[in-house]
Amino acid sequence: MPDRLTLAQAFQHFQGHSNLNPSTLVTYSQALAHLYDFLERSQTAQPLSLAGPKPARRPLSLLGSRPEDVNLLTWYVRYLGREARSKKPRRSQRSAREQRLEPGSVRLYGQAAVTWFTFLAEELLLPKRFPYAPAIARAQRQLRTYVPASEARDSAPEPPEGIEDLIHAYDHVAIPPELPLKEAHRRKLEALRNRALLYALAESGARISEVLRITADQVAGARINRQGIWAIEVRGKGRGRYGRLVTLRFTRPTLLAMREYLKARSDPGATGLFVSHTRTKPTARGQPLSPNAAWRIVRSAAISLGLAHVHPHDFRHWRATQMLREGVPLDQVQRYLNHRSIRTTQLYAKTAEQKVDEAGARTSPLAR
Repeated sequence: MPDRLTLAQAFQHFQGHSNLNPSTLVTYSQALAHLYDFLERSQTAQPLSLAGPKPARRPLSLLGSRPEDVNLLTWYVRYLGREARSKKPRRSQRSAREQRLEPGSVRLYGQAAVTWFTFLAEELLLPKRFPYAPAIARAQRQLRTYVPASEARDSAPEPPEGIEDLIHAYDHVAIPPELPLKEAHRRKLEALRNRALLYALAESGARISEVLRITADQVAGARINRQGIWAIEVRGKGRGRYGRLVTLRFTRPTLLAMREYLKARSDPGATGLFVSHTRTKPTARGQPLSPNAAWRIVRSAAISLGLAHVHPHDFRHWRATQMLREGVPLDQVQRYLNHRSIRTTQLYAKTAEQKVDEAGARTSPLAR
């Protein structure tokens, strides 16, 4: 990598070697202009190695010289959503900088920056010390929070049919008697774990990342309160120890399923409740279950029941809708699901109301 390749020169290299049409390159140039504004003017950018006056002239080799550089793209996306102003004045505006960017524009410019940095990584133009993979992954997560108006929902997604049956998919798993004892025990552990996992997802309505943060010690020391609930706190949305604390609630059947699984294990050193029992990767055994692995567990159960396109998050949609249909007040559902805003919960209320309308139309004595 040329030691003195500047940010502007890196973009020129991208322009010369990409197959993008001229109009798309104009969008990329606008994204770059916002990036320069961010690096030069935003207080948020100050810890970054490329921040400061005339960022276009700063060498790309500076990237990674500060630990904060991993947040470059993520902070840029936040800048687009909170501080950046449209370059195109509207008729009702006197200044081009008075209009905040629409979510669609934030997504457009942010994705342009991500694509550019991906290109630089593939061309080996980024310093080796710059952690481009997590930098890009974090930015993409941030971009998903900006939903264009054309994609915005006025109601929550409808839970897939048959999800009630899916909850009990691992209740009675047949283990072939001819299997070796070690393999039979491994399969039993997987079945007990999977049953407890589906119970936990369905009952708590929690995000998969939250359920996977439950520890073995929390289960071992669990107590059911007078209302018949075991409530625990785990880290919710956010990075690592900076995620906000959320409360998950379970009843006795789910707690018993967790304890039965925990009792069958022989790994006192494992801290997580849900861990891997893979046969193909011995080094991964006892390690915390990943969200992708949990997704495969749900998907496998869904396929066995003839269901398609089921995701762990569908349990969250189902639980919200189910509680509202049972008449639970909106504010209580909000707290149960740990929604930051009651407006999110209201989306599920609209879905529940649609079901009421459908039931009314279907059962009307005059519709026959």
